Amino acid sequence: MTRPVYYKSFRSRKFQNIHLTSTSILDTTNQSDDVILDIGFGTGESTMALNEIFSEYIVCGIEAYKPGVKKLMAENIPVEYGDAAEIIEKFDDNKISQIYMLFPDPWQKVKHRKRRLFSEYTFKIINRILKRGGFFHFASDNINYAFQAKRIIEKASSRDVEFSKNRGFRPVTKYEVKGIKKRNFIFDLIYFKN
Repeated sequence: MTRPVYYKSFRSRKFQNIHLTSTSILDTTNQSDDVILDIGFGTGESTMALNEIFSEYIVCGIEAYKPGVKKLMAENIPVEYGDAAEIIEKFDDNKISQIYMLFPDPWQKVKHRKRRLFSEYTFKIINRILKRGGFFHFASDNINYAFQAKRIIEKASSRDVEFSKNRGFRPVTKYEVKGIKKRNFIFDLIYFKN
């Protein structure tokens, strides 16, 4: 089981000199038992929406796209820039109440799929850091990626997992809007940790 290959976004060159806070989200999450983590939030709209929906929680984000990181910093939402797999490795066990991974890059070409953020490796960590009774929500409009995610969760949890008939509390993202315009089906997987 290998870690996904981290791909640093080329789209953020003009933000090379972004000044990140010295406080990490690991420090922030140690201050509360009610933490929501949005992994790969892109431009930040999903994290800001979660922050409004779950005002009683501390909502944090991890992203490699600097403009999105800058936007959340301006909103005073705890955020970490960098390789999500490397960052979540550092979390304590049974720490996070909810984890969202909404419309991660599907890396369509077979030779690039090693870059997919959701993998056996990342799910093993996600399952470890989730609190009992907490949940992980994965969403994609890529049928191959969605079924791959379903197989990974079923294999690791040794139980059948069905696609959700509703979106739960997750916000609409710009990637979901693009997918709907293309008439793609939206797949939601919601995994609860026993």
